[in-house]
Amino acid sequence: MDNIVTKSVRVGSAGYYVNRDHLVISKPEAGNIADITEQAIAAGKVLKGRNIVLYALAAFVDDEENPGQQRLAPNATLINEGIIEIHLHDIVEAYKDQVKATPDDPKGTYRFVKCFAMAAGKDSTIINEGTIRIYFDQEKDLETAVYGETLLAGENSTAINNGVIELVGNGSFDTQTRVIALPVDNVTIINNGQINVNVEKASTVRVLATTGTGGTIANYGSIKINSTGRIMTIARFANTHLINAGDIDIVSRAHFIVNKVSFLYQSYPLACAFYEHSLPNKQLVPPIVNKGSIKIHLEGSEASTPHAVAFGIYSEMVGEEKHVHRMENTGTITVSQSGPYDFLVAELGANVQSAKDFPYPIEIGEWHTTARDFARTRDLFVCSSGLFDFAHTRLTLAGTAPTTIKAEDLVCQRAEAAQRGDTFRIAHADKLEWHNSK
Repeated sequence: MDNIVTKSVRVGSAGYYVNRDHLVISKPEAGNIADITEQAIAAGKVLKGRNIVLYALAAFVDDEENPGQQRLAPNATLINEGIIEIHLHDIVEAYKDQVKATPDDPKGTYRFVKCFAMAAGKDSTIINEGTIRIYFDQEKDLETAVYGETLLAGENSTAINNGVIELVGNGSFDTQTRVIALPVDNVTIINNGQINVNVEKASTVRVLATTGTGGTIANYGSIKINSTGRIMTIARFANTHLINAGDIDIVSRAHFIVNKVSFLYQSYPLACAFYEHSLPNKQLVPPIVNKGSIKIHLEGSEASTPHAVAFGIYSEMVGEEKHVHRMENTGTITVSQSGPYDFLVAELGANVQSAKDFPYPIEIGEWHTTARDFARTRDLFVCSSGLFDFAHTRLTLAGTAPTTIKAEDLVCQRAEAAQRGDTFRIAHADKLEWHNSK
């Protein structure tokens, strides 16, 4: 693996390429960059923008509608068996004056400075078997919107990591970091390998995510995060199927971020292994299942503010009141905090960030947790509004269990939500089953 190559690799429609070299891409020169107009789905909205991209391995075709620009090419198969490294410093410096200050800024040309480690259009397959490393080495106080994408593909595509992916560097509070985040419909995302995100400053972090419908996300590998901003490790929208059977370890430094992403809710610091934020939608809701390990720590400091959140599994804007949302944890969950502030932490959160009353039925299935005084800790299930159903709940407690467990002690409604009259109800409390795992 001594063959270092500093030029990007481009294929076209139905292209096929296996990289076995050591690609080091840092210079924003012809052949390494693409001028591309992209369309994506985010929070139920269709977003479109022109971006300048530094890429390592990608499938492109010329954009007939926009002369001089490119677009992602369909039906490609891209495989990395070597090493891919991307440095963002030089492209950010080269294009920072052409990036819009806001999405509607008429003076700027580009919405983001971006990078693609591997990218293709719809109906494609992208597999990493080697090592990918993205260096967010731009000036960390620079106010330029940077969007780092590792594996990217269009609708009806599959993206798999069997190797090692690392995102590292200074970053900035205008940086959005992505590992496998596909903002389109009907995608399959699988992690069997190792993913490490250690970026000092970021506004958002997503590791395995889709904002489209009809997808599948599965984590069987290892994910470690140490960063700031809104951390949504595994994130789905609507009817995407989701399972974690691997290890997730998150440290959120809960530092200040400016709300650069206007359609995302902001709130007080919050950490949940499962988090679901629901608004009306006609899609049916697959269960959220954890069979692995989720560990989250909010590391507070004097720099912490009411804007940082950390989620192991994030489910966004799904369901109608008639649909049941089932949550199940047969793995392990650890949620903790430190520092000078009293942050809100819980194993499962529902609508905690919403300012609106939207109760929907949440059915708790199997749930494994550590025995404790839930009425005192109030850190198992938390909501603003919700209808919690314990008809099929089987609670397994590790450690010394109390003599009695009440369903009413397992769920905590935020005091602010209760005061404003948000709907909160517990059903079938008498059917709750629990036992000690010893």
